[in-house]
Amino acid sequence: MAKNRTGSIVRTVGVVTFIAVAGASPVFAQTSDEAQTSPQAPLQAQAGRTATFDIPAQPLAQALTAFGRQSGMQIAVDSAAVAGKTSGAVSGSMTSEQALRQLLTGSGLSFQFTSATAVTVSGPPAAAGVPGASAVQLDPVRVQATTTPSQGEIGNQSPAYAGGQVARGGKVGLLGNRDYMDTPFSETTYTNQYMQNQQARTLTDVLAGDPTVRSGIPNGNVFDDRVVIRGVQIFNTNYGFGGLYGIVPNQADMTGIERVEVFRGPTAFLNGALPSAVGGTINLVPKRATDAPITQVTALYNSDAQFGGMADVGRRFGPDNEIGLRAGATYYSGDTAVNNQAAERLALTLGFDYRSDRTRIDADIGFLRRDVQAFQGGIFLAAGQQLPPPPYARQSSYQPWERLQANDVYGALRFEHDIVEGLTGFIKAGARRSNYTSVFFNQNIVNWGGNTTILSAGQFMSTSEALSLEAGVRGKFHTGPVKHEAAFVTDYLKTQNFTFNNPLGTTLNSNIYNPTFIQQPSFFGFRTQPPPLTSDSVYTSIGMVDAVSFNNEMFQVIAGARFQRLQTANYSIVTGLPTNGNDQSVLSPSASFVFKPAKEFMFYGNYIQALQQGPIAPAGVLNAGTQFAPFVTNQFELGVKLDFGFIGATISAFQLTLPSSYTDVATNTFVTNGQQRNQGIEFVAFGEPMPGLRLLGGFTVLNATMLNTAGGLTNGNQAVGTTPFQASLGLDWDTPWVKGVGVLGRVVYNGPVYINAANTQQAPAWTRFDAGLRYTFDRTDGKPVSLRANVINLFDTNYWVATSSFFVQNQPRTFMLSLTADF
Repeated sequence: MAKNRTGSIVRTVGVVTFIAVAGASPVFAQTSDEAQTSPQAPLQAQAGRTATFDIPAQPLAQALTAFGRQSGMQIAVDSAAVAGKTSGAVSGSMTSEQALRQLLTGSGLSFQFTSATAVTVSGPPAAAGVPGASAVQLDPVRVQATTTPSQGEIGNQSPAYAGGQVARGGKVGLLGNRDYMDTPFSETTYTNQYMQNQQARTLTDVLAGDPTVRSGIPNGNVFDDRVVIRGVQIFNTNYGFGGLYGIVPNQADMTGIERVEVFRGPTAFLNGALPSAVGGTINLVPKRATDAPITQVTALYNSDAQFGGMADVGRRFGPDNEIGLRAGATYYSGDTAVNNQAAERLALTLGFDYRSDRTRIDADIGFLRRDVQAFQGGIFLAAGQQLPPPPYARQSSYQPWERLQANDVYGALRFEHDIVEGLTGFIKAGARRSNYTSVFFNQNIVNWGGNTTILSAGQFMSTSEALSLEAGVRGKFHTGPVKHEAAFVTDYLKTQNFTFNNPLGTTLNSNIYNPTFIQQPSFFGFRTQPPPLTSDSVYTSIGMVDAVSFNNEMFQVIAGARFQRLQTANYSIVTGLPTNGNDQSVLSPSASFVFKPAKEFMFYGNYIQALQQGPIAPAGVLNAGTQFAPFVTNQFELGVKLDFGFIGATISAFQLTLPSSYTDVATNTFVTNGQQRNQGIEFVAFGEPMPGLRLLGGFTVLNATMLNTAGGLTNGNQAVGTTPFQASLGLDWDTPWVKGVGVLGRVVYNGPVYINAANTQQAPAWTRFDAGLRYTFDRTDGKPVSLRANVINLFDTNYWVATSSFFVQNQPRTFMLSLTADF
């Protein structure tokens, strides 16, 4: 499989260096009782350097990776010697030698400091010279003069899991970065390696294979990245960027993104008050410069005739590489796989970071511009009608002059300082400004034959602004045998929405199978000045948490509370004066536990209560932009996690409650009616069950039921936009016959979805197959070249995508090609 080749080259050089100096280095042999040492003076300083370690019990290879990250050292290891071995937990302030002794106790392995910043771990000294023994340098390959303490966030990234498609952990709100086996919630972190091999260019692409996530709009429509998690629709305004929420563009481009963290379940306690993150949320982790210079250029092609390219450049500066810059750019334009549709995209990102002994700073700025002709908006179904079969996905029933134009500017600044050992303070600030204009015809299907009328039409103008702030302290300490991981955090998020709809009085009778195209109507007299303020919201919160662990972290109890206040106001587009609003606050408790009876098994449970902002009526309805009242949501969850080193899994059972909301087609208004109770089971598996074969898949079973509806008319019905079952399975295989060749395939299943509260109108189930092929080889100068070819919707299946009361056509078969070269 094509991995980070720059890192591979550094690893190879490091291994050669370690082997060359091994004979002159002291060996620390680990016996069943204790290590026997014979240190030499030049290396005593390194062996005796004190650092703070927090390494849970886990497979030994991963534990050594964590040791390298926390000590700031390069680790070379005999891969055969550590296979199948596990480590004990290491926690507290100690020397590197002491930490290694604890990690290797009972393993029969030895270690030797080969330089001031490197150590080699191998089999017993007698076996060290056995022919065929192999040394493999573990990540991280980056050596810094300083390291991030375990309670810090900046530069403290979890290592990849076996297979490299997902990471071992990610950011868990105010708890900071945690390994998935120490996290009492369900989450998945997708790596850059996974995104590259999938040719994921947007967030929708990344999430296409997640068995717990349903994308609301196919990528070809490029409206936004709305998803459904645990039966709840979530929008980009609830996504995070570097741990700051509310500042992600309306559609997230993967330029400059290193990882994507998917968190399932309500997150207000962990991440602060958000517009609506009941079902879960997503955090984008920006790229950072590595010690090895990065210069990577990619040529792109998408069917039918989209061409473009990407560039990724990273450098570090200063005597200790303390300053880093990482720049990214993507551009492509041309005809998409949908007839009459063309799209253009430009994404630019720049990341900066600084590291010193006790202070870390990083910053990002990004720009995204999108222009889509024949933009595909939502389709509705008239009351009393059954949904007809979908048309050929390549055929568009949308007018060629329908258009979406959007641009986003966003940025973030994070500051982190180690106040004393074990205590870190941090301040974060971020902002976003998004503008988009869409010319739309919302079609309304009126019979089984696919005839349509226009439900609503117009030019919708929108500007949204967000300011996100966070400050707090996070620390780790012990009270006797009990370990504490505590945090105190304050959050502030202000959002303003400016919207205006220039209605079009044009009428049109058409058909989804045989559409009628008309000339673009006149926009004479339309509003041209910026849209007026329609809603204003301020979300503030103060949160405290303490994660207590004992008995070698076999037991963990996490408890805390967050005070949340939501202030919202709606404004008249005519007078500019407030029309209504809300000011509501609540103290939300949360409690969770972790029980690890063995290193490979973990049981967890959690209860979260959160105050959430009510939904905002979408574009195209009569009350578009209206902000609904806040509500309190509750979640109960129990789960089991597995970690066998080569394969991991999470299975969870949950229940959450929230108001039921949808678009009433009869009145073309967005309404809330009653309560929605979602009960479900999720299963996610990942890893490398066989050498070269990577697995990622699972399923979700969901019972989303409507309760307490008006007059009880729809009590017990399946909630609008939810499906009782969804599943996906992806395999990625490095073929053993031809070096550098990889094959991947994916199948995605989505069950039936009701699109009205009465459960009389249904979008059928569908299954889609995707496939890919890649070939990586080294040029004569040793630099890698990777050729990738992917096909989305391999068999060109036609289906409706429905996650609410409206639906859209699926993405047709789309070919994606890329040629990537490192320089």
